[in-house]
Amino acid sequence: MSDQHIFTHDAFPVIAPVAPRFTPGARLPTPEGCREVETLAVGDLLTTRSGPKRIARLEVTRRLRGEWAYARDTWPVRVPVGSLGNIRPMRLSPDQRVLLSGGTIKRICNVAEISVSIRDLVGLRGVMVERPLADLRYFGLSFGIPAVIEAGGVVCEIEQGDAAVVSCDMARHAFQTMHAVGEPPLKR
Repeated sequence: MSDQHIFTHDAFPVIAPVAPRFTPGARLPTPEGCREVETLAVGDLLTTRSGPKRIARLEVTRRLRGEWAYARDTWPVRVPVGSLGNIRPMRLSPDQRVLLSGGTIKRICNVAEISVSIRDLVGLRGVMVERPLADLRYFGLSFGIPAVIEAGGVVCEIEQGDAAVVSCDMARHAFQTMHAVGEPPLKR
């Protein structure tokens, strides 16, 4: 039984694990405007691609300096301005999946949109692993169903949805080619 159904109604518990995704300061869209992830709570509405959805589960993962000092694979990934259409620098969990779309993706991958782990883009267009300066905190959230949100201009998947997953090499090639032709444009 690989597919686990998750219900977000109050009568049903959310049983799926929440993956850590965002670092403090990440700005997520709400119907009233963007809010920093650390100010959100269970039950708050976030604006997703398919409309407003309530947060069913929110968890904070904290790791002390001694726990992450030599675990580089857990360090946040820095996304500089413009790399993914974002208008300000952003930090994400290395496991956060972002969506890439546009004419170049359609031409190279034969699909409208691909899902790629941000760690697979490290080393391209200034995307880099960044050593934390203090204790490491990641905020994970779940709606109980797959959703897509735009966090600071970066299109992020919350639970894996319908976007195609391609090989790491193909995703890196498509990402480099996107930038060569001026995609994605900065989002305002």
